[in-house]
Amino acid sequence: MSVSLGDMILPHAQRDDLAAEMVGFYVRLDRTIAAHGPTCQNRGLCCNFGRYGHKLFVTTVELAYFVRGHHHGCRVPTTEDACPFQVGGLCTAREHRPMGCRIFFCDPQAAAWQNEEYEAQLRTLKGISAAYGVDYRYTEWMGALRETGLAVTESSPGPPSEAVKPTMGIDPIPLPVVQSV
Repeated sequence: MSVSLGDMILPHAQRDDLAAEMVGFYVRLDRTIAAHGPTCQNRGLCCNFGRYGHKLFVTTVELAYFVRGHHHGCRVPTTEDACPFQVGGLCTAREHRPMGCRIFFCDPQAAAWQNEEYEAQLRTLKGISAAYGVDYRYTEWMGALRETGLAVTESSPGPPSEAVKPTMGIDPIPLPVVQSV
């Protein structure tokens, strides 16, 4: 019998040690990305994956961390083209967003470093999975949101889980925006 993705990650979403490791991973990743100096040219448009022919992939440790932060606020994707956490051009999942969201920039200069950086960081995530005993799976983001069985609509009744507390908010940190000419 196959274990569902939701059953696979939910116990790990409750682990403080794994959450702390993921916070550290994302802090280091964000610093590494900032050192490359990417520029956001069309704020929010890159979250419309279909427009770029882009599919975002995530690992099980990323999903566990994401669920920890958004368990009661997970949104069901309504299309395969746009992330359900982008609202009005802003990211409502900024703190817990996956690595692919952090690395992908439509800035043409970013193409020189994105793939190599992504692969290096993916190896780090594989190591975190192994170190924390999390079964490794690399899966497409929209499908993963559906497959976890944890996505809820905004009108879903019931209080947030006591074990997994939500923290949803609008991205308060704007990226530099360059106007297209």
